[in-house]
Amino acid sequence: MKNNRKPVNIYYCGREECAPGHNFGPAVRPHYLIHFILNGKGSYQVGEERYELKKGEAFLIRPQEITYYEADMENPWEYAWTAFDGEAAEEMLKTAGITAKRPVCDILKLEECERYLKLMVDKFNRPGYHEYELTGYFYLIFSTIARAETRREETADQGYYEKALSYIRHNYSYDIRVTDIARYVGIDRTYLFKIFKQYAGSSVKKYLTEYRILSAKYMLADTNYSMTEVALSCGFYDLPSFCRNFRKLEGITPAGYRNKMRTN
Repeated sequence: MKNNRKPVNIYYCGREECAPGHNFGPAVRPHYLIHFILNGKGSYQVGEERYELKKGEAFLIRPQEITYYEADMENPWEYAWTAFDGEAAEEMLKTAGITAKRPVCDILKLEECERYLKLMVDKFNRPGYHEYELTGYFYLIFSTIARAETRREETADQGYYEKALSYIRHNYSYDIRVTDIARYVGIDRTYLFKIFKQYAGSSVKKYLTEYRILSAKYMLADTNYSMTEVALSCGFYDLPSFCRNFRKLEGITPAGYRNKMRTN
């Protein structure tokens, strides 16, 4: 009988080198079942979604979910799997970035993951093992997925940040706001704020203002545009707003800055 009150229950595990086109399903499983692709490639279908997967990826089958998976005809996959559930299962999956909408993930250190899987399968196939041994290997296996998810999130955040910077540099002279930047990047403004605090050390609004002032400094030093023309060209809606922000950041008025640069 299942004991779902335990943090983790390991029901079975194994490893297989599949023949070309080897498939299973459509069918349901009573537990979570995760496959780690160690070589080759294949496809996994759940509901209307179909995923083309390869070495270094893993896919999850959730309890009572109809799924189908098939090895590639040219380069069939080899995978290891484990069936599990328990009170900690959902939290572990969430930490690894595996959700109902995203049932696949990358493995950061495949060799390390494969080593733990081999130890786990070997232990499972020997009589007299203690369940804590399997559970220990299971946590180590999941640690490699969780670290992969952390890298994936960091890579995604870096991409969002660079996309936001590009938008600012090409549109700072217009009346853009933080919501416009977030909409262009494709994330909400709260998340964008978090990313800028991490990479720029400031809020999005402050970065945008500082970039506008930096552009204004170049114009003040190198052109004869009027103060109003400089202000409007750098995204400030009027001269008082421009002067107020310039003095706040530079400790001097725009006119004073221009005079200073031209007398040096």
